Amino acid sequence: MLNTHKAMLMQTLPFFGNTWCNECFLIQKFMKGVFHSRPPLPRYQFMWDVSVVLKFLKSLSPLYKLSLKLLTFKVVALLALGNAPRAQTIISMDLSCMRKEGKSVVCMFPHMLKTTRLGKPYIMKIEHFQDEELCILHSMLFYIRVTKPLRKSSKVFISYVTYKEVTTSTIARWLKTVLQMSGIDTKYFKAHSFRGASTSAAFSKGCKLSDILKAADWSSDKNFRKFYLRDTIKNNSFVNSVFSK
Repeated sequence: MLNTHKAMLMQTLPFFGNTWCNECFLIQKFMKGVFHSRPPLPRYQFMWDVSVVLKFLKSLSPLYKLSLKLLTFKVVALLALGNAPRAQTIISMDLSCMRKEGKSVVCMFPHMLKTTRLGKPYIMKIEHFQDEELCILHSMLFYIRVTKPLRKSSKVFISYVTYKEVTTSTIARWLKTVLQMSGIDTKYFKAHSFRGASTSAAFSKGCKLSDILKAADWSSDKNFRKFYLRDTIKNNSFVNSVFSK
């Protein structure tokens, strides 16, 4: 925020004849001092265990017995874990921009996203997973089929109350509810932690860094390593980990 104000002043003041600010070392010293006194820090120092949430999501089965509310929660949470999208990306998913390719569904985004780059549109690929109870593709196709006669929007995810498209705050609330229902401390972890939890889990299990960056739509690994890559807090103590078979 401070950098934004600084940039605004540096570009505005010269129009009124105040050229002194262009090469003012005091401004540079001040900004450097602010950086050292309040350096940008990641929100989380550790991350929740993905297996805890997966265990809860797996318990939400069979799909045909779930209410639309729980079905919505499951599909959104599986997508957040399996593809690590931002909330903006999730609400931008449109049925008219999806196509089936073998055992996967490809979702394109014609509109601008946060990290949209000229000539490099983001394409999300939702793949089949062998465990049907945790398969994003199977759950999403079932969700689309169930909501077809109800929906009042072509967006993939709709409100389970009004059947209209939802906002990013609604997606965040759904994801936070899933964390709470899974037993994760939501006073500390928020909805955006899904992105860090899933990518950290993938990295710790040997997934290629290039595949992680592609899935999460990062152009480099700088932000991933600085703000998202975290150790997972497991329930096992040291002695249990050593002595377990």
